[in-house]
Formats: sequence, structure tokens, C-alpha cells
Amino acid sequence: MKANIYFIIAALFFGLNFHLSKIVLAEISFIETIAWRFTFASITLFLLAYKNLKSLRLNRSNIKGAFLVGGVGLLGFNLFLFLGLKNSTAINAALIIGLNPALTILFSSIILKTSLKTKHFIGIVISFLGVLYLILRGNITDFQNISFSYNDGFILIANIFFALHHVWVKKYATEIENTSFTFLAVVCTLIGIVFFLPFSELQNITSHTIQFWFAICGLGIVGTGIVFYFWNHGVQKAGADQAGIFMNMVPLFTALFAVFFNEQLCMYHFISALLIISGMLIMKTNLRKKPIKSI
Repeated sequence: MKANIYFIIAALFFGLNFHLSKIVLAEISFIETIAWRFTFASITLFLLAYKNLKSLRLNRSNIKGAFLVGGVGLLGFNLFLFLGLKNSTAINAALIIGLNPALTILFSSIILKTSLKTKHFIGIVISFLGVLYLILRGNITDFQNISFSYNDGFILIANIFFALHHVWVKKYATEIENTSFTFLAVVCTLIGIVFFLPFSELQNITSHTIQFWFAICGLGIVGTGIVFYFWNHGVQKAGADQAGIFMNMVPLFTALFAVFFNEQLCMYHFISALLIISGMLIMKTNLRKKPIKSI
């Protein structure tokens, strides 16, 4: 029950994050956005994890896990998400992320050896059709005028990295305390984005608006540092497959926040959301690990 509360709180702020990101991206590049986001997140998590870090003992598995979760999963997710968000809408991004449960279940079966049933495959197909319908903006009958959004395609790639992030958290974040592991993963993300900064034109911090600073602080401190603390703690308790299912709430929260950020909802948003959520409801079940046969 406590894990479900963690997931709901995290999903609420994930929904808000899409809108805050649009505000930040209006003033700086997507690479600089990630750098600011994880700088604030690292400071926040360091303050939360300080007492545990003093007695932390790392081994090769912990380091590998933090690198995969942060340096690959979170970094890849953020790079492609913000690249796509630059010219896509928060609503589109949230609906595409709604495919995350299907991808998480798929990767969980491959990496964690959880079992898949026929209804999982059916749910994955239906959810994917929902995302495809969204990316094509509902234009599937007039093939001559079909328009594909490459920005939405980038967000779809980001979704793959986020699904891997979930699975790796469940696999590796078991030997050390959650706050410490989350801090290490976020630091790995920050280190990773530093290598991309030379390829981005950095803006003078004195040129930013007050709106920008409110948005980036909210995105980094609450929307990343505190949210990933809750989210990873939930994944540790309930599993990657259950975490993925709660991602269905993100499009709902994003749509609710859209009222305050003047984003327009279209009919194809509702149809794609219906398909994605229908697929998730079909899949909604606890996955069990395949029994290991004795030799």
C-alpha cells in the first residue's frame, strides 16, 4: 500500500514536469536543461542521503547498477525526452510515456525473467497502436497526408530508456539504502551530461526570467530529486512491472495541469489515451518469475 502512495505522488509530479520542461526549454537548450535539472536534483538528494552516505560501502554491483540506472537509463531518457519536447507538446509526451508499462513488462521478462502471458502481448499491441495513432495525429485514413512527428519519435525512444531504468532499479537497487542509490544514480546522470555540454551553447544565467528559475527549481528539486526518491523506493518495494502500470496516471495528471498551461486537447489525444489505457488494463496483473528448473 505504501508503495502505491509513492507511485501516485511521483506520477503527479511527473505530469507537472512535462509542463515545467516546456517553460525551461523556451530559454535554454535541452542539454543545458538536463544539466540544471540534475544539478538541483543531486544537491537535494545529497541532503536527504547525507547520513547514510557516511557509512556507505560500495561494491562492483552497486557501481554498475548506479551507472546503468543513471548514466544510461536516466541520461538516455532525458536526452531524448527534452530533444522531443523542444517542438512537441506536454500532452503528446505524457501519452507516449503512457506506453511505458508495456515496455517495462517486456524488458522485465527479458532481464528479470518474469513470465509473460497472452494478455500481456495483446495489451502491448493495443497500447502501441494508441501511441502510433498519437504520433500520426489521428491521420490514418488519408495516407497521402499522413504526417509523422519526429519529435514524438524521440519521446518514444526516451520511453525505452525509462523502461530499462525501471528494470535496472529493481535488479540492482537492493543492496544499499534507496536514498543513497538514487543519489548515486542521479550523480551518474549529471556526470554523463557534462560530456555533452561542450556541444551546447550555454546561456548567461543573468538573462533568465523569474519564471524560468521557478520552473527549473521545481523540475530539479521536487520533480527529480524528491520524485525519484519516491519512485525508486516504490520500485524496490513493489517491482518494476507495478511501477510501469502507475505510469498510466501520468497522462491524466499532465492533461489536468494542461488547463493551467494553455495547452490544447484534440480528439486524437482522447482516442490514443483510450487505447493506451485499455492496453494497460488488459495487462494489469502481478508478474511472477519463471520457476528455475532443477538439473
